[in-house]
Amino acid sequence: MRKTTIIILLTLIFNSVIGQNMNGKWILKDVDSGNEKKGYPGFQLLEINNGNVDIYTDFSLKEKATTLKMDNGNFLNHNNEKTSKYEIVNENHIKWFIDGKSNDKDAIFECDFYRLEPTITTLKKEDIEKMTFVLTDNGRESEFEFNKELWDKERLERFKRKEGEKKMIEQIDSTFFVSMYFNGKRNGSIPIKEVTTELLKLYAIPIGPMEMIAYRKK
Repeated sequence: MRKTTIIILLTLIFNSVIGQNMNGKWILKDVDSGNEKKGYPGFQLLEINNGNVDIYTDFSLKEKATTLKMDNGNFLNHNNEKTSKYEIVNENHIKWFIDGKSNDKDAIFECDFYRLEPTITTLKKEDIEKMTFVLTDNGRESEFEFNKELWDKERLERFKRKEGEKKMIEQIDSTFFVSMYFNGKRNGSIPIKEVTTELLKLYAIPIGPMEMIAYRKK
């Protein structure tokens, strides 16, 4: 009797976690194929709603790539067939395990998704775009200046391009992103955890640390 009660309670707790705490949008940080190297296949986002998972691979979120269902550690397709596994690390971190091949060998791709949180800020998008931030990483400085072509005219002409590199502020719901464009195409989008008039804090950096902070250029 006691064992049955425990099983029922665990089931209720699990369903509560899936139905409530897991609801929301989740952003892909990186993928580990088991060869000690991290990879980033590009923008991927999960939107979970009571165990149903819509998967997007385009930043606009206009079209779903597919829809899966969460079922006790397994992802099921529309025919209720098992396609892959997942693990809830905590309320802000999900691992998705997908069977595949790496260098012609069988591999399990471990995909780390983190909950997409609203950016902490009192600023509007237009305010952020007017500021320049400087990020120092391993002694190297990178500037975050927005809506401006970062290649000079000579370089554009040398590579015969109309557009080179540009950074922009984009948005999904209440989360701001720093999006990098190269040759007119989005090359990556990193969510902003917090932004003030003094700093810009990025998180879930693809193939990088969990957080990085850039400071306002003086």
